[in-house]
Amino acid sequence: MVGVYIILVILAVLVIVELGLIKSMNDRIRRQKQRYDHLLRGNSPDLNLEELLLSLNDQIEQSNRDLRLVDQRSLDAKDTTMGAVSHMAIVHFDAFEGQTSGLSFSLCLLDNFHNGIILTSLFTNDGSSVYVKEIINGSSDKDLSASEVEVLNKAKS
Repeated sequence: MVGVYIILVILAVLVIVELGLIKSMNDRIRRQKQRYDHLLRGNSPDLNLEELLLSLNDQIEQSNRDLRLVDQRSLDAKDTTMGAVSHMAIVHFDAFEGQTSGLSFSLCLLDNFHNGIILTSLFTNDGSSVYVKEIINGSSDKDLSASEVEVLNKAKS
């Protein structure tokens, strides 16, 4: 019978130790919950971490929408400027040696795809003549003079 009492005493001690451990764990959990609440709510009742994170997430999503809009506008602008002059060059030369003091010129106007025109003006003492040659993909189906080839190469580079 004494053995039963010893076992009961040992079990009672174990129960008391377990209750002490449970109380200790409950205190730790309570302190962790207080820290967590303090982290989320902060010191100020007007501002808490949860609301701050949600606000930042909304701002990031808005920024992403704005970036997509800017990308789309960029693509639209590229489409509208496909035919716009983006490369040009001019070369002055003397069409008739010693007579016109280099008043003749060739002007090349190209877009981003090297399509455009070469405008050549030949100045003489009697007047001037203007010629236009079409440029498609950086070349012409008509023969180009040396000054026109030079101005085309300058505009392409």
